[in-house]
Amino acid sequence: MARIIFLNPFAKTEISGGIKTAYRQAELLAEQGFDAFVYQPDGPPSWFETRAELLTARLNPASDDILVFPEALNGPLVEFARMKGPRKVLYCQAHYYTLFSAVPPQSYRELGFERVACQSAVAKGFLERVLHLSDVAVIPCFIDTELFFPRDNAMRIALIPKKLPREAAAIQKIFGLKYPQLGSIPWQIVENISERGTADIFGRSAVVLSLPFLESFGLVPLEAMASGALVTGFHGYGGQEYAMDENGIWFAPDHLEETADALARIITGLEHNDPAISRMRDAGFATVARYGKERTRLALAEFYGGLIRNRA
Repeated sequence: MARIIFLNPFAKTEISGGIKTAYRQAELLAEQGFDAFVYQPDGPPSWFETRAELLTARLNPASDDILVFPEALNGPLVEFARMKGPRKVLYCQAHYYTLFSAVPPQSYRELGFERVACQSAVAKGFLERVLHLSDVAVIPCFIDTELFFPRDNAMRIALIPKKLPREAAAIQKIFGLKYPQLGSIPWQIVENISERGTADIFGRSAVVLSLPFLESFGLVPLEAMASGALVTGFHGYGGQEYAMDENGIWFAPDHLEETADALARIITGLEHNDPAISRMRDAGFATVARYGKERTRLALAEFYGGLIRNRA
C-alpha cells in the first residue's frame, strides 16, 4: 500500500494546532490500516503525546507515496512541492497563510496537487473563490474528549494569549478598571504548556477567554467547551462555524470592552447560579458532540481510500 506522509519539517518545540492535527490524522489513518507517517526531522513534538509513526531521516519519496502538505509552503516544503515524482495532497488548516508563502498563491494550482482538502467550510470557500482551487474536500477536526473534560472548576479565567497578546492585556486591564469588585478573580495564562497541561487548566477553570485570530476553524474554544468552561471572546472568523449565542458570547477581535463586559456577565451569572449559564455550558457540550472522532475517521478513510483506489 502507498505510504501517506504528512510533512512537518518544523521544530519539535513549535506549538500549533496544525501540527497536532497532522499527527492526529496520521494516527487515525494508521488505526484503519493505512501506512501513515509523519515526517519531522527534528523528532516528535515535545508538547503532546502521539502514537503516529515518525520519519526523521532524509526523505526520498517513492512515486506512489502520497505527500500531505500544510498550507504554508516555505523552506524545505518548497523543494518537496516542486518534485515531479510522488503524489501530492494539500491539506489547508489556515487558509490565510497561503497568501504569505514562498510559493505565490496563484501558483498553487501549478504544483500538481492531486487533491486539496481543508478542515472547514470557511477554508473551502476561500480556497475555491480566491485561489481558484476546485473540488476542495472537508476533513473535519475532532475534539479529544478523553483528554479535554471537566475537572473541579475553580472561579478563574484561563486564556492563551499567543496570537493576540496586546488584546489579551487590554481586556484584562479593562476588566480590572471597570469591574473592581471582581478584582480577586485570578487569570491563568497558558503558554509553553503541554496539551495535557492545557487540558487540565481548562478543566479546572470556570471561564476561558477565546483569543483565536484569522482561523479557518479554531480548536481552542471547542476544547474549552469540552472541558466544561464557559467561553467568551473572539470567534477568530473560522469559529463562526460553531460559535452561536447558545454556547458562548462571541465577538470580532476589535471588541475589547465588550469582551470584558461579557467576562463580568458570565462570572456574575456563575456567582448567582443563573440558569442561563448552565444552559450555555450544556450547549457547549452539545456543540462539541458534533466534532467526534468517528466523523473525522470516516472522512479520512473516504478521502485517502479514494486516492489509493484511483491509482490502483
